[in-house]
Amino acid sequence: MTDLNSIIDTLLPRDEALGMPSAAFIDFDTYLKQNGLTAVSLEFIQMLDKVCEEKIGASFVNLNQIQKMKAINSCKLVDIRLFSEMVTHLLKAYYTAPGVLIKIRSGSVPPFPTGNYLDEDDWTILESVYERGQIFRDVS
Repeated sequence: MTDLNSIIDTLLPRDEALGMPSAAFIDFDTYLKQNGLTAVSLEFIQMLDKVCEEKIGASFVNLNQIQKMKAINSCKLVDIRLFSEMVTHLLKAYYTAPGVLIKIRSGSVPPFPTGNYLDEDDWTILESVYERGQIFRDVS
């Protein structure tokens, strides 16, 4: 059975230019256990192993990065629901991890705590529509 960390590191690899950690950094196993999603991950791993065996003829571990991404994307064709659920939870776990939030400089407060400034609108542009009057029939 393929190791979950090798799968999630393929989906979210480390980015040295941005200083972002790989998905293995977030301890995705703990996230899955806390949210009762271990069955989803096991089902996804089994599906990926089956896809690798049937379509590529090699185990996931023995593939290069491009082949690994092709194998993962092939899972989308097998079961889009399971694929989407796995990727959605991986992204939620990654972008809520404290270490990742620090790296992307996201604080615990909203970015616009006092609201966003919007320019004043020019409501006079609607005056011609108002002056035209009613353009529909009354229903009795």
